[in-house]
Amino acid sequence: MKRKNAIIRKERDFFNQNDVVIAKDGSEYFFEIGSETTMDVAEAVSILMRTISWDDIIWETEITEEMRKIAPEKALYWLSGGKKEWDTLNFYKNPWCDCCLDFKEEFGNLIVDIVNKSKTLLDIREKFNKYLNLPIIYEYALTKNIIR
Repeated sequence: MKRKNAIIRKERDFFNQNDVVIAKDGSEYFFEIGSETTMDVAEAVSILMRTISWDDIIWETEITEEMRKIAPEKALYWLSGGKKEWDTLNFYKNPWCDCCLDFKEEFGNLIVDIVNKSKTLLDIREKFNKYLNLPIIYEYALTKNIIR
């Protein structure tokens, strides 16, 4: 039985390398990155930026129209520090649930625009790195008094 599942699964995977799987089921795409799973391409890129080499072949993956349905707050969670930061609150004063709306209001439309104008995961990564890097996010957090 396990073998059959693996075979079926493998047929739906169109990327499977370095603990990263991108699979398609019908019109939906799934990203498995280590222990994290998401259907959101922006969130996937923000996680990949922390875990995968910047010269990895995955960055050449083209974005389909189906992938463009995103929730910006998911990417913002990872871009602003991710699980490690939001679990420990080393830099932020409040938990993610209290800060999420502020980040989404400030950067949400930018994330949607970035995804809509990008053709590959690399395009998203480069724009995230340029317009949503940690110093920019921390500077905003300072203005909102949500960072220590």
